Amino acid sequence: MQESKKQLVYLIIIFLTVLDLVLIGYATFYSTSRTFKFGVIVFDLILCILMWIEFIYSYLHSENKKQYLKENSLSILGMLPIDIVFFRALRLVKLIQLIKLFVLARETTGNLSKFLKHTYLDKIILISIIFSVFLTVLIRIVDSNINNLQTAFWYIVVTITSTGYGDVVPATASGRLIGIVAMIGGILIFSTITAVISSLYMSKISKANRDDLESKIEDLSEEIKKLNKKIDDL
Repeated sequence: MQESKKQLVYLIIIFLTVLDLVLIGYATFYSTSRTFKFGVIVFDLILCILMWIEFIYSYLHSENKKQYLKENSLSILGMLPIDIVFFRALRLVKLIQLIKLFVLARETTGNLSKFLKHTYLDKIILISIIFSVFLTVLIRIVDSNINNLQTAFWYIVVTITSTGYGDVVPATASGRLIGIVAMIGGILIFSTITAVISSLYMSKISKANRDDLESKIEDLSEEIKKLNKKIDDL
C-alpha cells in the first residue's frame, strides 16, 4: 500500500514537471503575454515547493543522508525557481530522478536496478542533458549568427546526433569549435550507449550459455553417479 502511494506521488510530480517544462519552453522560445508568463512563474514556483517537500521527505527517510545529498546535488539546483536557462534545464535532471524513483517503487525493482547498475543509462542521459544545455548557452553567447536559444538548441541537437541539416551554421571560429566539440561529444555519447547495451546483451547470452553448460554437467554427474551405483551393486 505504501509503495502504491509513493508511485502515485511520483507520477503526479512527473506529470507536473513535464507540463512545467513544456510551459517554460513555450514561454522561452515564443512571444507570449505577460499574464501567461506570470502564470508559468507561479506554476513553476508551486512545482518547486512540491519538489522540495518530496526531497526533504526522502532525505529524512534515507539511510545514508550524506550519500543522498551527494547523489542529488544537481537535482537541488534544478528545484530552484530561478529564471536562468541552466537552472531550468536542470529540471530535466530532477525529472529523470523522479521517473527512476517511480519505477523503483514498483514491486519489480530488481531487474531495473540491475539494468541501471550495469548500463549506467541514467547517468549517461544526465551527462547528455548537461552537455547539450551547456553547449546551447555557450554557442548562443559566442556566435553572432545564432541569435536566440531556440536556434542554438536546434543546432546543438542536430550536431550531436550527426544529422547536420545545414540550416544553421556558426559564423565565428569559436562557434565552429563548439560545433566540433558537439560532434565529438555526440559520437562518444551514442557510442557509449551502444556499447553498454551490447555488453549487457552479450553478458546475458554468456550467462545463458553458462547455465546451459552447468545444467548439462549436472545431468552427466547424475548419470555417472547412477553408473557407479550399478557397478557397486554388481
